Amino acid sequence: MRQILIRIPIPGTDYAQPLYGYGAMLCLAFLAAIWVAARRARRCGQPVEIIYNAALFCFVGGVLGARVFYVVQFHEHFNSWLDLFKIWEGGLTYYGGLLMATAATMGYLVMARLPVLYWLDIMAPSLALGLAFGRMGCFLNGCCFGAECPHEVWGLTWPAGSIPWFHYANEYLAAQGGLAGSGAPYGATVGALAATWQPPAIYPSQILALAGGLLLFAVLHFMFRHKRRHGQILLAFFLLYGLGRFLEEALRADEASIYLLGLPTLLDLMGHPAAAAGLHGLTISQNVAIVMVIGAAVALVYLLKSPRRGWNADYVPPAPVLSDAAPAAGPSRKKPPKPRKGKNR
Repeated sequence: MRQILIRIPIPGTDYAQPLYGYGAMLCLAFLAAIWVAARRARRCGQPVEIIYNAALFCFVGGVLGARVFYVVQFHEHFNSWLDLFKIWEGGLTYYGGLLMATAATMGYLVMARLPVLYWLDIMAPSLALGLAFGRMGCFLNGCCFGAECPHEVWGLTWPAGSIPWFHYANEYLAAQGGLAGSGAPYGATVGALAATWQPPAIYPSQILALAGGLLLFAVLHFMFRHKRRHGQILLAFFLLYGLGRFLEEALRADEASIYLLGLPTLLDLMGHPAAAAGLHGLTISQNVAIVMVIGAAVALVYLLKSPRRGWNADYVPPAPVLSDAAPAAGPSRKKPPKPRKGKNR
């Protein structure tokens, strides 16, 4: 964990600007994703300017969606409106960023009258690469932490003052009937706890997610060379990421287990309250993963069976012609010169 990588001194002042590890990894994720997508577009004989233009829409939509999803999910953590904008301290969800970034990119491709599925396949592996860098940022920040690990040799013990440490310290204090929350008495209790209490070893969920992102990137990179239909790589990303995220959530402890799919309510209505109460809860991310996997699987089957020839991988759309010259503001009012009349000799 290293929330602040370095502090950059400001000349002429006593202030040093902190460079947060989470924000730095997000910047690296964005730049690496653009670089990889641009190289793939160039190999496909397409102009890289399309990638650069789409990246702007992707960035704005991704940050907005990731922040909105996090605020809705953890609204109780925000005490003022200013807290909503402190994204450098963490507080972005990959789900929200993924969905909004995809929607914004699709909107740009539609407005530019470009083949949507063809270009999304070029960009899809970069999503997995960006995920890997983002999870490294989570590790540096301490968010997205894991559940208690029964095998200490595989687990990590986080230092006092970190996000996972405070989470498990609160659980420990609540179990002991002590203070939990905030305030001066709580701060004194935490200070004493830091000197005597040993936090549990937890799963390195961020590192596992980082490895999963790199593996997914490698799989999609290989699939791109052997795909049958345009759009297949994007749908494979949604399908594989949804499966991996569902399993990853079982090793995390930063989200509460709740019901969103309505199965307990359905069992209650059918007269089986005991069965409903015995069901194990699912996190919000697991519920979203279920919907994502089902939707991607159905769409993938439809894509592979569709007779539409324009979706065949052997169909390569012509590269769009991009003009560097700015269009004229309007018709020129300057009259053409009149031809000279020769003299009669």
